[in-house]
Amino acid sequence: MKTLNTNLAGISTRLKGLYTFSEALAFIIAGLLLNWLLVKCCQHGQRWQRWSRAHENWTWVNLLDSIEKIPHQLHQLLVRHKLFFATTVTFYILALGSMLAMNTSLRITPNTALNYNIFLYTFFQRQSIIWLNVLIIASLFFILLVIFNRYWIAFIVTDLALFLWTIANVLKISIRVEPILPSELSMITALGSLAGMITPTMIGLMIGAVILSVGLIIWLEIRHPIKLGRFGVRLVISLLAIVFLASSLFLNHQNSPVQLISTALGNSPMFYNQLVGAQKNGPILQFLNNLDVTVMAKPTDYSKSEIQRVMKRYETAAQQINKTRTTDISKQTVIFNLSESFSDPERVPNMTINEDPMPKIRAIKQQTTSGLMLSSGYGGGTANMEYQTLTGFAMSNFSPTLPTPYTQLVTNLDKTPSVTENFGYSSAIHPYSGVYYNREAVYKKFGFNKFAYLGSKTPIKYQSKIGRSPYLSDETAYKNALAQINSRKGGQFINLITMQNHFPFDKDFYNNHSYKVSGSAVADPNAQKSAEDFATGVHYTDNEVAAFKKKIDKINKPIIWVWYGDHLPGIYSGDDMATDGLALHETDYFIYANKYSRQHGYKQQQASYVGPNDFTAMMLDQANAKVSPYQALLTKIHKELPAMSLSSFTDSVNTYNDDGQFVNQKGQLVTKLTKKQKQLLHDFKLIQYDVNAGKQYSVTKTFLK
Repeated sequence: MKTLNTNLAGISTRLKGLYTFSEALAFIIAGLLLNWLLVKCCQHGQRWQRWSRAHENWTWVNLLDSIEKIPHQLHQLLVRHKLFFATTVTFYILALGSMLAMNTSLRITPNTALNYNIFLYTFFQRQSIIWLNVLIIASLFFILLVIFNRYWIAFIVTDLALFLWTIANVLKISIRVEPILPSELSMITALGSLAGMITPTMIGLMIGAVILSVGLIIWLEIRHPIKLGRFGVRLVISLLAIVFLASSLFLNHQNSPVQLISTALGNSPMFYNQLVGAQKNGPILQFLNNLDVTVMAKPTDYSKSEIQRVMKRYETAAQQINKTRTTDISKQTVIFNLSESFSDPERVPNMTINEDPMPKIRAIKQQTTSGLMLSSGYGGGTANMEYQTLTGFAMSNFSPTLPTPYTQLVTNLDKTPSVTENFGYSSAIHPYSGVYYNREAVYKKFGFNKFAYLGSKTPIKYQSKIGRSPYLSDETAYKNALAQINSRKGGQFINLITMQNHFPFDKDFYNNHSYKVSGSAVADPNAQKSAEDFATGVHYTDNEVAAFKKKIDKINKPIIWVWYGDHLPGIYSGDDMATDGLALHETDYFIYANKYSRQHGYKQQQASYVGPNDFTAMMLDQANAKVSPYQALLTKIHKELPAMSLSSFTDSVNTYNDDGQFVNQKGQLVTKLTKKQKQLLHDFKLIQYDVNAGKQYSVTKTFLK
C-alpha cells in the first residue's frame, strides 16, 4: 500500500492488480502441477509407447474414463508423497493461524475506510502472503533438517518455534498493541520488559510445551523414524533456504528485487501501524519487514568531543538570544493543533472551485504569523508531521528505511527531546482511536501526562458528528481542547489532532453540496466528487477554527495556538507529481496569540514557507520566550536555512523516505547552500544523529531544556 490516505478508485485498481497477479500465479502453479502429473503418468520409453498405442483411437468415452480415474490418481499421488503434503499442510495451517492470532477481534481494518471479517480477508485476500510465510517456515525447517539430520526433530522444533513466537506476539499485542520488533530484541532492557509480560501460568505452559515436544520427538524417532533422502540434495535445499532467509535483509531496500517481489505479492510493511502490519503479514514477515532499519547515516566526524563542541556553540547562541527574550514559556498555554488533511482547495493545480470554503481561516492568516507548511507526505503521513513539530527533528535527515519514527524509533530511545519538556503539564487530544502510530507509547515517552482518545481512561467528553460522517467533528476537537485549557490555571502544553477531514471523501458524508470543482486535476468523476466533499469538510473546519479563536480571545491568560494542516488529501488524480509536486505538498499554517498574549509581549513574524520542524522555534519566538541551547539551534535553523522537507515530487508516504529538499521564502527550490548554511545543517544532523542513533552525548538537561 503506497499511502494510507488515497482515493478508493486507486485502492480498487491496486486490488484488481493484486487479484490479476494472484490468478496468474495460480495458473502457473496449476500448470506446473499438471505438467508434473503428466510427466509422472506418462514416462518416456516403453510406458509412453504403451500409452500412445492405447490412445491411438481416442474417443470421448476414453476421455470420460480418464476423468473418472483422476480421483484415484490424485489419491495415489497423495499416498506416494504423503510426507511432503502433510508437512506443507501443517506449515500452511501454522502460517494462517499465526496471522489470525494477531487480530484482537473478529474484524480487521486494513485502513480506516475498510473493515472485513478476519477469516474472509486473510483467506481470500492474503493468500499469497500466507504462502510467503509458508516458504519462510519451510526454509527454517530445511536448515534444521541439515543440522540435525532427523525429520521429526526439524519438524517439531520448527512447529514449536513458530507456536512460541506467535504466543509471544499475542502477549506483546495484549500489553502494548504492537507485535515484537527487531529493535526490542537488540536491547537488554526490552528483553526484560518482554519477559515481564509473561505470567507464571504462561511460563508453565511454555515449559510444558517444550517438554511435550521433546518427548514426542523421542517417541516418533524411535517408533516412526523417517528415512531421509540423499544428504547432498538436502544440503543444496538448505543453502537455498539460507539465501532466501538472508534476502529478508533487503526487504527495506527500496527498489531491490526482494522488495519489489514482496510488494508484488502483497507485502505491506504498514510502518505507521505495526499491529495491522502483523495482522496483514503475520508476525514472522512483519518482524522481517523491520529488519535492517538504519536510523540515519553517521556523520563522518561524529564523536563525543565534536558533539560537545556543537553543544558549546549553541549554549552561547542561547545566551545571545535570551538577552532579548522576556517570558517563560512554561507559564503559558501552548496548543499544537494538527488539522487532519487540511489544505486550501483554491491552491490545487489545475482545479477551480466555485466559492472559497475557508474565508475565515484566510482572514486569520492575514492578521497573524502565517504561511505555507511543506508537508512530508501526500495523502498520508500524519504522525511524521506531528513528530517533527514535537521534536524539532527533520524527516529529511533520516535514512530511507526509517519512514515512521513513531513506530520504528521513539519508544526504543532512552530519551528524546520534545516540546513537552518546557511545561509542567502536557496533554494530547485525538477524537479517534489511539492505537494508530503507537501514539500511547510515544506520548508516554515524550512525557505527556494525559492522552484522551476514544476508549481511553480519559474520555472524549464532547462528541458530535456531521451528517453521515463516521468521524467526530472539529467542533468535538475544539470543545475538548477548550475544556482542557480551562481545567488548569498555570501553563500547559496541548497536542490536538483532529479527525473530521480524514478520507474517504467520496461517501457523500455531508448534506451541503454547494461546492463545485472542475479542471484536469479532478477530471475523473470520483476525484471530482471527492474534491467537492472535501471542500465541504474544509468549510466546516473554517467555521470551527474561527469560533475557537473567539473563545480563546476571551480567556484571561496567555495562549499561543500553532495550527497547521498535515497534508493534502490524495484525491487529485489528474495532477502530475513530477510537475505539480510542490503545490501538492503545501498546507496552510498560522501561529495565533490570543488577546491576553498580544497585550503581554507577543511578537509577530513573517515566514511564507516553513517546515513542521520549525514550529517549536517559531512558537518560542512569537511568545518572546527564552530558549534552551537545542532550541537555539532550532531557532537558527528556522531563520538561517531555507524550509526543509522530504522531496515534494513523489507520493510515497510511510513506505520509504526520499531525498530532502530546501525551499526559500519565495517558494523556490534551493539547490545550493552557503558555507555557513552547510555548517548549520551539519550541526543539526550531528545532534539528530546523536540523539536518535548515537550515544546521546547531547541528552542533558542543560542542552535540551
